[in-house]
Amino acid sequence: MIENKFETELYCIDCLGQSPHTVIYVNDVLYKVTCESCGKEHVIKPDLPKEIYSRYVDRILSKPKRITKEFREDLSHFLSSLPFRLLSKPYRTYNELRGIFRYVHKDSSRNQKRP
Repeated sequence: MIENKFETELYCIDCLGQSPHTVIYVNDVLYKVTCESCGKEHVIKPDLPKEIYSRYVDRILSKPKRITKEFREDLSHFLSSLPFRLLSKPYRTYNELRGIFRYVHKDSSRNQKRP
């Protein structure tokens, strides 16, 4: 999971004015906005597994086209990198899935703490 944090100025409803905010995106999906002045936190609850699944499907469907393009552009690099890529792919997939489950667990534990 790729988490991007940004600092920006936004209008805060609680502060009734412009104030600095931290905005967090997870895999290019808005996840959380926090006001730095009052500490108010707004968690957007996207269905992260669904978002990630749809991106996986898109990546799987576009893979033949990407491989063909890479093959045509530089055959020697393609053939030399193929064994490493085949061996490392299960590990890279495992890390991505582990990241997804971290956020799912984080969301479920957050929901259980609220009354």
